[in-house]
Amino acid sequence: MYCALSLLMVAAVLAGCHSYVESTPRRLVEGDHSANYVRVFREPIPSEVTVVNSAVVTYSFRPGVVTTDDFEFELLVPRPWIQKTTKRFGLGKGDGEFIQSELRSRREQAHAWYAPKPLDQYKLYRDPTSVGYVHMLVQKEAESDGRLRVFISKH
Repeated sequence: MYCALSLLMVAAVLAGCHSYVESTPRRLVEGDHSANYVRVFREPIPSEVTVVNSAVVTYSFRPGVVTTDDFEFELLVPRPWIQKTTKRFGLGKGDGEFIQSELRSRREQAHAWYAPKPLDQYKLYRDPTSVGYVHMLVQKEAESDGRLRVFISKH
């Protein structure tokens, strides 16, 4: 009897915690490319980088809840930017099957502009965690100016 009551109490606490975390206030910032870039990459937009689209979700502070910004970017970048960013986020070559399942599960949340081509059109990168919070998709075909179209997100 005591064990069953204890399990019921633990389940109630966990359900309450999940609800508390899910109700953490958040704010979507779209279109302010300069502020979004600085917030995520901790530097002004370099002259050789063009932000085509950006969206950042910021979360309010809440005791007991650890949150970091979620983001999506579409960028035109030179190859050195890709090398620098893969190191910064600890990204390695991504498993297409894993990334495809992640993108499929997030399609209803992702913006229509985010990685609109089939995945075989991109070089895939992801962070090494089992969850795969950060993804980067680099279009294989360069733009006319030699830069590459990059989609990078964290969810």
